[in-house]
Amino acid sequence: MKSSPYSPDGFMKTLYENTYTNPFENVNTKEDVSAVCESIRAQAKSIFCIDKIPDRVTELKPIPVGKPLIYKDYTLQKYSVEICTGLNMAYYMLTPVNVKADAPGVVALCGHGYGVRQILGINKKGGKKLIPYLDDYQKSFAVELVKRGCVVIAPELIGFGEARLKKDLIKPFYISSCDELSHHLLPYGLTVATMRVYQAVVCARLLQENENTDADKISCMGISGGGLTALFASVTDQAFKKTVISGYINTFRDSILSLWHCPDNYIPDIIRTGEIYDFACTLAPRKLLIESGTRDKLFPINASRQAHESIKRIYALLGAQDNIVIDVFDGKHSVSGRKAFDFLSEY
Repeated sequence: MKSSPYSPDGFMKTLYENTYTNPFENVNTKEDVSAVCESIRAQAKSIFCIDKIPDRVTELKPIPVGKPLIYKDYTLQKYSVEICTGLNMAYYMLTPVNVKADAPGVVALCGHGYGVRQILGINKKGGKKLIPYLDDYQKSFAVELVKRGCVVIAPELIGFGEARLKKDLIKPFYISSCDELSHHLLPYGLTVATMRVYQAVVCARLLQENENTDADKISCMGISGGGLTALFASVTDQAFKKTVISGYINTFRDSILSLWHCPDNYIPDIIRTGEIYDFACTLAPRKLLIESGTRDKLFPINASRQAHESIKRIYALLGAQDNIVIDVFDGKHSVSGRKAFDFLSEY
């Protein structure tokens, strides 16, 4: 390997060490935990700066798109809603056929791949997909949840699928617009994560207003980049009573800052506030389930285990140890579902 006295490798290593301050390190009482959590949540709102998004629409007016797809266990209806002046969001509502009054509502957040249709089991034209996806790492988890009685809303997150830049729509499905959007949002003080967290929060509002859901039973689940969105949406919005984060809980140091990741993972100044697990700690005492695969190369399991222990400690200090569930499964970067699906559907 070539070397140069001007390579910034050493600087990048010490940059992390000199910036991250471990906010929970000396916290040992319930009162101290609550104070640190409140501080981190406040800083998170500043970091994700949803208030900087211009022309946000306050009165949401969803419009159905096309006819619903009717399945044995549920119906699937596509909608369009303007969330900012000039910015429409596509989302899908999955409703159980025999929906019970006050059903749990779940915001389902996809990761990279085919866009939202990968968690819905539909093809690119919006019809039923007859052949399984080649890489089913997301396991159509929105469908699994509606089959268990949840009303599920699944947005097309900005940069994926139909929400790509126009010039990218002709490219293969797996080519996202994350790179260019990440760069072009920065001059406005925004990030792709900002926009996706806002989308998740909007979806929570739509579920709260849905006639079939209980406003006190709103949850979210996300895989990979969707896990990032699920985490930070839950940190910034108390509407989410339960959260499932799959294939994301780890450390910035050992994953995002040590391996190649999509630019949508990088959020300015976030290390000064905390590590991934510090933000997850602020969800306590709300219910949290974490999925981590032992063979996940993007989010290495040893760092995930470290994160799990840090989060469990804070939950225990708040007397909420029964509200956190860790599913470490033998698998790659993927959804597990063996505990998560029932976790979200049962109240």
